[in-house]
Amino acid sequence: MHERYGPVVRTGPNNLDLDLPELIKTIYTTDGRWPKTGFYPPASNVVDGKVVYNVFSLCDPAEHARQKRPIAKHYSLPSILQLEGHVDEAILLFCRQLEDRFMTSKDGSFGESFDLGEWISMYAWDVIGQITFSKHFGYLEKGCDFDGHIWLSAIGSDYLAAVSQLPYLDRWIDKNPIFPIGGATRLLAPTLRRFRDRMHGGLDDGHKRTTAAPDFLDRFVQAKAEHPDVVDDGQIVSYLAINMLAGADTTAIAIKAVLYHVLRTPRVRKRLEESLAAAAAAARKPDDEHAVVPTYAEARAVPYLEAAVREAMRLHPAVAMTLPRHVPQPRPDGGASPPPPSPPLVLPDGTVVPPGTSVGMNPYVVGRNRAAFGADADDFRPERSLRAEAEGEAEFAKRLAAMNAADLTFGAGSHVCLGRHLGLVEVYKVVATLFASYEMGMVRPEKEWWTRNGFFLRQKGLNVRMRRRDCVVV
Repeated sequence: MHERYGPVVRTGPNNLDLDLPELIKTIYTTDGRWPKTGFYPPASNVVDGKVVYNVFSLCDPAEHARQKRPIAKHYSLPSILQLEGHVDEAILLFCRQLEDRFMTSKDGSFGESFDLGEWISMYAWDVIGQITFSKHFGYLEKGCDFDGHIWLSAIGSDYLAAVSQLPYLDRWIDKNPIFPIGGATRLLAPTLRRFRDRMHGGLDDGHKRTTAAPDFLDRFVQAKAEHPDVVDDGQIVSYLAINMLAGADTTAIAIKAVLYHVLRTPRVRKRLEESLAAAAAAARKPDDEHAVVPTYAEARAVPYLEAAVREAMRLHPAVAMTLPRHVPQPRPDGGASPPPPSPPLVLPDGTVVPPGTSVGMNPYVVGRNRAAFGADADDFRPERSLRAEAEGEAEFAKRLAAMNAADLTFGAGSHVCLGRHLGLVEVYKVVATLFASYEMGMVRPEKEWWTRNGFFLRQKGLNVRMRRRDCVVV
């Protein structure tokens, strides 16, 4: 659409879709001056007959800050790394299931083909269950979406994409008090069950926690004790909903994107495998089961892995819908009180956008902006974010800054994704583990996979064959 009509496209009577990375900091501010539109509230849930808003669905910046404050520290990278053992446990289970089911040949040859993408989705849901409740959901062990919850999440994504365009419909569909249909609320059932079991001292489906280490639910209960004026049981459910509904599918999409693009690009795969081999941790004990899973610090220290992850998430972000904001109205006090009023929104052709207009950018679109990412912005080239041999420090810093400024993968401003560190820890660790421990080959690398853009840009068709490497290199 933008290739045909340019960087500013009018998509409705009062809506502008922009491909102008230079305006990201203007529109997605840290002070809430550009309010969210009605696009977001349909992502709320109904708990015990009451609509419960979360940090994504809230439009009021003051209430958003109030809800976010008690838990923000728990999503910092140091805090997330305290949960790394939970991620390791899920990755080990993931690898055992793949080996037992698809790598059973005695002669070391490649096993039967299977859809690795489906297993990545099951891993992502199990790991978020492990991190949040200290107990995975059981998808990996059963080898399927046994309760339909992963499928239901996809339906919820499609629902949000459609109804958020006419948000008043949500009160008659998902928020209907008599006969609710579809949407986010139905996705809460397993989360509510586990929350209530924990609060009443029960066990999930008769099973104990797999570890005594604290999980996110422990942290949310702690937040309730520290901030009783803000956090009640309903607010805890709101926090849990964000973990589950935003933390599983987005992570799965990112992992699939990295694997798909790397496996279809032999040059990149070869360099990535060599980089991981060169980063082998010789100090690890060979009999330590956890040695097959690198730490996040080890994985993040491999520059080419970081470049590949970044490039894949640029080309295939988890969210590929416009994230709208209202152009601010003039302040009644003329801007005498803080924060300072926003200047008028002026487009490159000099047009002044009227206050109240809905404007926004799509991470998928700005991630392919040629001014920011180069003439080959549609190509998968991890070297894009690395310094070229003939490139000076200042030149590289300028180019990297332009790419960073155009990055909407995790949103921007005060509404930047709260769980971004958690997602990256999961992505880096499992991608490094898979490429270090296994040889993988796509069944039909020349075939494009299937994608569907609900709210999340989901994929299907990552069919591979795998076998263990002769030795573990990370």
